[in-house]
Amino acid sequence: MAAVGLEIQLGAPGSKLSKEQREKVEDNFKLLDRDKDGRLTIQEVGILYRAFGQNPTDEELAEMLRAVPPAGLDFEGFVSFFQNNYRVPTSEDMLMRAFQVFDLEDTGIMNAEKFKEMLTSLGEPMPSEEVDNILREADVDAQGLFDYKALAKRLCEGPKRIPDLP
Repeated sequence: MAAVGLEIQLGAPGSKLSKEQREKVEDNFKLLDRDKDGRLTIQEVGILYRAFGQNPTDEELAEMLRAVPPAGLDFEGFVSFFQNNYRVPTSEDMLMRAFQVFDLEDTGIMNAEKFKEMLTSLGEPMPSEEVDNILREADVDAQGLFDYKALAKRLCEGPKRIPDLP
């Protein structure tokens, strides 16, 4: 989860940063640019992207970072990267309501296999690998059950590390 006051919200992906947001990005860009060359390394781009409240999976971030040149990005390049890759954050409350639809007994607990079956077959089916990635974040017990409130919180916090780059 982004540090308090660091999250940047845009109206939609591709939207432009406000003057205040640009200043926040510039201040934090300069702090992260340790060698003061006016560029962020690929890894620093990922760190700053997540610091501003974005929480892609490690795989999603690695895919986004493939477009970053080996020399990294200057300030304008980072602004463009952020705006183009921005996703409206999913709130914990929104995830909880989605889980509760399937929790007919209102226990706060969900069966991992049934959860996977629902997500891969109902509505707009998710690929099995994506569901497996979500379930890796859940604390599934020996009976195959997990607390979906804890999972919603974990998913909204996002990954804590930068993925290894090829």
